[in-house]
Amino acid sequence: MNLKLKRDGLKAIDGHVLKSFPRECCGLLLGKFGENVIEVEEVVGADNVLGSPVAFEADAELVFKTIKRAEKSGLELVGIYHSHPKIAAYVSARDSEMMKLWQGFAWLIVSAAKERVVERKAYMPKDGEIGELEIAVM
Repeated sequence: MNLKLKRDGLKAIDGHVLKSFPRECCGLLLGKFGENVIEVEEVVGADNVLGSPVAFEADAELVFKTIKRAEKSGLELVGIYHSHPKIAAYVSARDSEMMKLWQGFAWLIVSAAKERVVERKAYMPKDGEIGELEIAVM
């Protein structure tokens, strides 16, 4: 399965990641689910209310309002992104636990050093398994 992102959306995510460094950042991916593809139409950055370098939590009210707004415009929540400052873009134990609550959504993890994005990886938890997604930039 592919996760398709627009170039400007990816640029917005990278900017959020670098601005938030050395804390984790997070945000929402809005778009549509297709056959073997998740198309991201809009990226919505969120404040990490934990302000932590090793954990994230988006403001619940922002998540709720964003999902409602997306539904009105024909989009849906298709994924979540967050950063891993100073470590690889892998599924951490905390990520794995959170993914159990958000099955069927794409998880984009962006690894960052002080002034650069190091790597990006996307995952999809489904039926108790976590599979890696291919990232395609449009």
